[in-house]
Amino acid sequence: MITLRDYQEEIYKKIKSELANGHKRPLVVAGCGSGKSFLFLKMCERLSAYGKVLILVHRKELKTQHIRLLKENGISLENIIVESVFTVANRLSDYENPLAIITDEAHLSKARTWEKVIRYFNCVCVGFTATPIRLDGKPLGDIYDCLIESVSVRWLIENKYLAPFEYYAPVSIDADTVDHSMGDYNINGLEKLMMKKAIYGDVIKSYKKIANVEKTIVYCVSVNHSREVCEEFKAAGYTAAFIDAKMPEKERCEVMEGFRSGRIKILCNCAIISEGVSVDDCSCVILLRPTESLALYIQQSMRCMRYLPDKTAKIIDCVANYTRHSLPDTPHEWSLTSPVKKHSNSNSDGSFAVRVCQKCFRTFKSADICPFCNEPYKATSKELKQIKEVNLRKITEEETKKLNEIKKQQRMEVGRAKSRSELIAIAKKRGYDMRWVFVQCKIKHIGC
Repeated sequence: MITLRDYQEEIYKKIKSELANGHKRPLVVAGCGSGKSFLFLKMCERLSAYGKVLILVHRKELKTQHIRLLKENGISLENIIVESVFTVANRLSDYENPLAIITDEAHLSKARTWEKVIRYFNCVCVGFTATPIRLDGKPLGDIYDCLIESVSVRWLIENKYLAPFEYYAPVSIDADTVDHSMGDYNINGLEKLMMKKAIYGDVIKSYKKIANVEKTIVYCVSVNHSREVCEEFKAAGYTAAFIDAKMPEKERCEVMEGFRSGRIKILCNCAIISEGVSVDDCSCVILLRPTESLALYIQQSMRCMRYLPDKTAKIIDCVANYTRHSLPDTPHEWSLTSPVKKHSNSNSDGSFAVRVCQKCFRTFKSADICPFCNEPYKATSKELKQIKEVNLRKITEEETKKLNEIKKQQRMEVGRAKSRSELIAIAKKRGYDMRWVFVQCKIKHIGC
C-alpha cells in the first residue's frame, strides 16, 4: 500500500473532494521533485481495482520510468496502461474507455495531440504539473476545470523534500538581439548566437570552478548545439554524452543508463530532459538556452534539486534566464484563466532585483554586499544606465506634473476674469499678444 507524505496526502484528499463536487478535470500543481509520481501510484492503486487507468506521457524515458516505479511498488499493471500520448492519439479506437486518465506534465496538454485524446474519452482526467501554463505562457482553463495547489518550492526546501540550491550566473550572453517566434526566442537565431567558440571555453571554465565532476545536465538550444557542447566537454577531459529525440531507442536507453550509473558525468540535450525525468544524484544543471518560457525555465533549472542528504544543487545560468524569471523558488500566482504575471528584474529605483556577485558569481536579492562572500557589489554599466533612466523619468514626470499644475492655475485665472481690463492684465503678465484678449472677450461675451 502506497504511503504518502503529509502534504501529498492533503493533495490526494483535495483531488477526491473536487471530483466528489462534480469537477471532471482537476489540475494539480506541485513543484518539480515534490513526488507527483507517488500521487499517480496512489490513484492507480485505488482506481485500478474498479477499471482501466490510462497514464499519458510524452517521452519514452517517462514511460519506462513510470512502469518501473509501478512495478517497484507492487502495483499490478493489469488495469493500468502507461502509454505515449502520440501512440494513443493515432489508435484511439484500439483503447476501451478508461475509468480515468492521468496526464503527466499536464502543461503540455493543450497541444493538439493531448487535447484530442482527453476529449475523445468521456472520463475523469487528472493533470499533474509543476507549471500550470503552456510553454508559450497561456493558461489551461479550456482543458482543466479546477486548480489544486500544493506547498511552495521554498517550503519543500526548508522541510528537506527538495535540495537547497546555489544559483550562479558566471557568463553573460545577451540574447536581446535574437528574433522571437511563437512567444520565445527563434531557435535558428539562438543557435548562431550560442555556437560561438569563445562561449564554450567560458562555460567549461565556469563548470570546472563551480561543480567540477558533479553529475550534470546541460540544456542546449538545438541538437547541433547539444552535440557541439558535448564534444567540447569531452575535449576538456570529461565523460560526456548527448541525447536527442531521433536517436534509436536502444541508444537513448544506453545513454540514460550510463548517466544514471555515473559512467557519464555530463549529459547534453535539447528539450529531452526538461520534464519528469528523475536522476536523484544529479546535482548540477547548466542553462545554455535563453528562454522567455517560464514553464521551460522552471522545468530545466529545478532538474537538479531532487533531495539527497547533504546535497546542494548548483544551477549555472550562462544565459541570464534569472533576469527573465527570477530564481526557481520565486512564488507565482497561477490561474486557469489568466497568463502568469511577467517577471521584472528591476526595483522601483531601476536597480536589479536579483544581482550577481562579480567575485563568486552567486545570485542574490538586491543588496550592496554579497551575502555569500562579503564582496561589495558594484553596479554594472547596464544597471547604472537603468537607474539613470528611471531617475530621469521620475524627474520628467515631476516636471510634467508641475507644468500641468501651472497650466491648471492659469486656466482658473482666465476663468475668473470678468472684464476686458482683467484680461489685458493677464496678457501683459504672460507676454501674450493683444489678439489673445480679443479672442477671450469673444469667448466670454465681454464687450470690447
